[in-house]
Amino acid sequence: MRTFPGVPAPRVLIGIVGFGLGIVALWLRIIVLPRRPRDAETPQPRRVPQGNAAPRPDGAGLRIVVNPSSGPALRASPLATLRDGLPSADVHELAEGDDLLALLRDPRFTAVGAAGGDGTLAAAASVALERDALLVAVPAGTLNHLARDLGLSSAEDAIAAVRAGYAARIDVGTIGERIFVNTLSFGGYSPVVDRRERLEPRLGKWPALLVALIRELPRMEPLRLTIDGEPVKVWLAWVGNGAYSPPGLAPAWRESLDDGLLDVRIVDGAKRFSKTRFACAALTGRLSTCGVYREEWAESVKISSLDGPLRMASDGETFDGPERFTIEKRRSALLVALPPPDPTPDR
Repeated sequence: MRTFPGVPAPRVLIGIVGFGLGIVALWLRIIVLPRRPRDAETPQPRRVPQGNAAPRPDGAGLRIVVNPSSGPALRASPLATLRDGLPSADVHELAEGDDLLALLRDPRFTAVGAAGGDGTLAAAASVALERDALLVAVPAGTLNHLARDLGLSSAEDAIAAVRAGYAARIDVGTIGERIFVNTLSFGGYSPVVDRRERLEPRLGKWPALLVALIRELPRMEPLRLTIDGEPVKVWLAWVGNGAYSPPGLAPAWRESLDDGLLDVRIVDGAKRFSKTRFACAALTGRLSTCGVYREEWAESVKISSLDGPLRMASDGETFDGPERFTIEKRRSALLVALPPPDPTPDR
């Protein structure tokens, strides 16, 4: 192979790129996306009340919709596992033209489930909530925030939950008629999500997110808001359904899903060099001590936008939001299947 003076050989270039990607991955894992501790608490499972028409141990009475486009491309679909583990359940793979909500509203089924990412599970949760039906969450996305916080790490865990008949009631966040099970945000994050979704079919999720951040962050302008009557300028506002850990940029897990709290995290847009200070603090994992960042817990938050209706994101899906709104909680509103306690009792 021909080489040129001063130009590294292809193997050297590959090694440099690989080393760089390894450093980025390590930074993401330690600073930006810390792992949930193995000893973090999860909701306490209880027997599904008979009035909620729980599915039978073989899945009879349950429809699960599988979103094949969720999660990493190389991850195997849970379709076969779910059909083998719950032979009497209706396990439906979402096809082009299918309506997820309509499939889950089918009155022939008394319990609903979904296999996919947090957006898919949030949509299924909205149907379970309106029907007061049991939700079976099958983790099949990239981050699986809701499923992880329920103690569900695989399709096998969801199957075990159905077979054992255990569940708990958790809170949901609300903005008007819309619910969110994990997070709601507005400000700089929403255009990042919009651009990431446009790029994702060509680049994949994480490269698309990186490109979206590089393109959108320099254009970010602070929002002029009033929050509970206080005039503020905000680069980014993030609201969690429940108190999240750890503090800072990367809220990654909840130990309680029925605490009645909203976790409110705001990046101040009024202070000098606030965007630069925010970026430096976020990159070094020191956001919790940054002077342009604040966190607090609340039971509700009332917001008015002086810049008109807001572009928002909930559970990773963007939408056009209102100009004035209140973010609240519905306590213990959603019934969710949980893995059984150990040892597994007979049903």
